[in-house]
Amino acid sequence: MADLEFERRMNPWLFDSSGNLTADAKKQFPDLAAAAAGTTAPVTVAASGGGQTVTTNPGLLRTAGNNAAALQGSVRTECGQPWEHVNSAVSSLMGFDLCAGLNNAWSVWQEQTHTLELAIGTIGRNLQTTAQNYEATEASIHSQFAQQHD
Repeated sequence: MADLEFERRMNPWLFDSSGNLTADAKKQFPDLAAAAAGTTAPVTVAASGGGQTVTTNPGLLRTAGNNAAALQGSVRTECGQPWEHVNSAVSSLMGFDLCAGLNNAWSVWQEQTHTLELAIGTIGRNLQTTAQNYEATEASIHSQFAQQHD
């Protein structure tokens, strides 16, 4: 279960002035939305007498994967925007030592944002694949039970 108090301290932008999750945060973080609503999260692992039970919600996993894909595009777009300002600053400071520093900083920025973009894309694809795998496994199990009881 998600710790909402921890999230309020660590990620205050996810909450409105009343301390409630914003609509965007609920879409982006279904586990937090479930905790706030007192419902089951998309994936829960609860200990029971016979071992662990895993419950998933492939629809929420798929939604999280779609959100990751949208975020990946936003990272690419938003993180590339500073180039206009860096480029003009570099042009203005040509001949000064600061010019090389700006070029180096921009290079590091591009590399890190590209790595972030790739990681977000991988996470999104993994969420989508996991949702598909859960649905396929569930369908297979239902099919096997149906064959055994016919």
